[in-house]
Amino acid sequence: MFGSRFLLFGALLATIDVAFAVEDARACDDLIVSIVNQTDLDFYKTCKAVDGGLFFIDHEFKGAFELPGVETISEVSSGYLLPKLKGSDRVDDGVTSVSMPDLKNITTGGLLFGYIDNLTSISFPKLETLTGGIGIVDSYKLRNLSFPALTTIEGAVYLDGHFDEINIPLLKSVSYIKLLSTGNISCPALGAAWASVTFTPKKTDLYSGFTCWTMDENNRWNSSDPANNPTTTGSSSPSSTGSGSSSATNTKTGGASAARVGLLGIVLFSAAVLCL
Repeated sequence: MFGSRFLLFGALLATIDVAFAVEDARACDDLIVSIVNQTDLDFYKTCKAVDGGLFFIDHEFKGAFELPGVETISEVSSGYLLPKLKGSDRVDDGVTSVSMPDLKNITTGGLLFGYIDNLTSISFPKLETLTGGIGIVDSYKLRNLSFPALTTIEGAVYLDGHFDEINIPLLKSVSYIKLLSTGNISCPALGAAWASVTFTPKKTDLYSGFTCWTMDENNRWNSSDPANNPTTTGSSSPSSTGSGSSSATNTKTGGASAARVGLLGIVLFSAAVLCL
């Protein structure tokens, strides 16, 4: 969980305005990297490894985030850990997509994308291993997730959003996977696709195995309670994990209950990790 501590610590820093005395000179092993603009991207794409510490996509960054060339990175964080409160003047993130086409390994933390209203896609086609986990929360325009080369996640996966399709076809091991979706996802198809995944629970984990929740009680899955899972799994192909029955729940408003459950889960998840 050490890697997850870094990931979530980075997310907490991103939720407040912190003034740093930033030197003009950049380095591939900077302790804190905050990508604000294209100038920053142009520098760091010359680094094969960016593994000094924390790596943020700054709230002020606008548009498509594309960082080729980097094969190893410590972690990647963007957005916020908690939702925006009414009347808050915090900056809404402007990143619309994230692409790191050459990234293979995340060595200290993991991936965290939280409460990013305009994020529509993330792409890590060569990513194979994460020392930490994956957390994607309330970024409702992000409908499809695909990690075609990912095999090992030492931490956990926590997903809460409007997902229609999730593909991690080569996944072999992970601590646990918790999914809450108001989109057109098929929990039984995912359960079948990940039937051979090895779950490596830790004492501090809040969940176990693979659990999938939607507003439709016939479209849920709990690998720890197979007797109560649906008998019809739909397509078990790892490349076809959508087509769940969500009908009227396919809206952000209709998923309010799921959002509350997800918020509680991510807060408890964060507290458990940060208190280790």
